[in-house]
Amino acid sequence: MPERIRGVNLSGWFIPEPWVTPSLYAATGAANEVELQQALGSTVYSERLRRHYETFVSEFDFNRMSAIGFNSVRLPVPWYVFGSQGDSLAHIPAIDYVDRAMEWAEKYDMTILLDLANVPGGQGDSNDRATTPETTADWHSTTNGRAIALDVLGRLAERYASSSALLGIELLDSPVMSVRTSLFNVTEGIPAHYLRNYYRDAYDLLRTYLSEDKLIVFSASGYPEMWKRFMSGSKYQNVYMDLHLYHYRDDNAIDITSPKGITRAVARNRKLISAAKDCGFPVIVGEWSAAAVLSSSTVTPEGRSAYERVFISSELASFSEAAGWYFQTWKTEKRIPSWDARVALAPLERAMID
Repeated sequence: MPERIRGVNLSGWFIPEPWVTPSLYAATGAANEVELQQALGSTVYSERLRRHYETFVSEFDFNRMSAIGFNSVRLPVPWYVFGSQGDSLAHIPAIDYVDRAMEWAEKYDMTILLDLANVPGGQGDSNDRATTPETTADWHSTTNGRAIALDVLGRLAERYASSSALLGIELLDSPVMSVRTSLFNVTEGIPAHYLRNYYRDAYDLLRTYLSEDKLIVFSASGYPEMWKRFMSGSKYQNVYMDLHLYHYRDDNAIDITSPKGITRAVARNRKLISAAKDCGFPVIVGEWSAAAVLSSSTVTPEGRSAYERVFISSELASFSEAAGWYFQTWKTEKRIPSWDARVALAPLERAMID
């Protein structure tokens, strides 16, 4: 890959999320997309979503991203990106808007990593705590979930194989993988062998459309060290591992108001990237943010900005051994400081992003 990735996610565009676009959920009582459609009804929901697709991201955003110094976009797409009509839920197609994103990326000399961000039954989310409902991973137990996932990947690959803007395709966003913790205990999630077989089959399918210069990316699921000897044969070309590096909760929560805290955060990043590379894969940091623990409740807004600026700079330095990174995310309606790139990365000089 000739150029180092300096990118942003476009979260919340094709899979509405309350933290990104709270106006979509206002006065509905819904906490996710399924509840939103149930609250609004299919007709109103579809019209609201169509307006959202049309207006949330525009050519101006790509122009602005390019001007700031970003050269790539990680674009989460749902399994129903081509549309879906179920018994209880209907999904309008979003593929025409993916077409637009590809055209804009080409125009502004950017690339796009398409990311299959959800699947029927749920893949869980290895970024989340195991106790949250969002982490339910029943995809592997559904009768046709795997076939649907492979079908949409194949259709995306066929559609964009010849696009100069397509950097590659990520096979799943951040699935929760079942892991053995002791002789008799296994964590909940998608069995490791199921994920491995799915990734291999997906690779074979995508390579029937994609040339070997296009990346095929899989998630470490929070355990980069567990992928040794995976896809190690010579037929596997340009396979990258995706790490999501957050520091704002659970055992990853780091207090950044002290040099020790930032040092620990940076050390953890480097350790995980090193573990992934030890398995033989180039690494992409698919998601990261400026969110971290500020131990003192008396930190002023100015102080917070100063701490986060140092934290961001340290994080970027810790990614030096990775092939690149994607900040989470380009934009939020409320311009959330630690998560919205327009706010979080604005104080940085372009040379620091480069």
